[in-house]
Amino acid sequence: MNVTARIRVWDLPTRIFHWSLAGLVAFSFVTGKIGDPWMSWHLRSGYGILTLLAFRIAWGFAGGRTARFSHFLRGPRIALEYAREALSGRYHPFAGHNPLGGWMVVVMLAALLVQACTGLFADDEIATQGPLAVKVSNAFVSRMSAWHSFNEWLVVGLATVHVAAIALYRWKLRARLAGPMVHGWVPVPPGENWPQPAMGHTGLALALLAFAAAMAYVLVVVYPAT
Repeated sequence: MNVTARIRVWDLPTRIFHWSLAGLVAFSFVTGKIGDPWMSWHLRSGYGILTLLAFRIAWGFAGGRTARFSHFLRGPRIALEYAREALSGRYHPFAGHNPLGGWMVVVMLAALLVQACTGLFADDEIATQGPLAVKVSNAFVSRMSAWHSFNEWLVVGLATVHVAAIALYRWKLRARLAGPMVHGWVPVPPGENWPQPAMGHTGLALALLAFAAAMAYVLVVVYPAT
């Protein structure tokens, strides 16, 4: 197979998901801190995040090669060895997520899923209540509200680590990670023979996103009204 000086490693759905999720997470954090009159938008943003997370989980099985969990999830020993080499300045590029970055993706998705799901039941005891709070006991609502408040700072911490890691790669290892998530391309290292990974089908991505949005609508609008 012919290999050029660069290859596309991130398909369009993965890139749009990444930046849309980043924008909604930042928006949710800001509106949550401002409070009224922005809490209605905070809730809408949370529904958007839940939709994107459902899409990304499905895309992790049906998407392009580099977007699949089976491609970037490696054992803890490999991830730790990679971390030691990176911290020592010995950077080995990957066509996609590196072993450490792959686990960071899973941890971040899990933390955001917890945040979105607990928000469905949360109650700020002022004027805003999650759509499913009416379906459960007051004790459960109180528990979910506490988890929503606590997990918020876990998400902030993970986002900070993520940004710091990108900066570390850029300035210490001379590796650009943000750019490829915009345009999708990475250079092939000299002496390496990287084949072009299969990209995900945009039509399938749109169908999965529509299904995820429909499920979120049923969960936050239809079910609470029954």
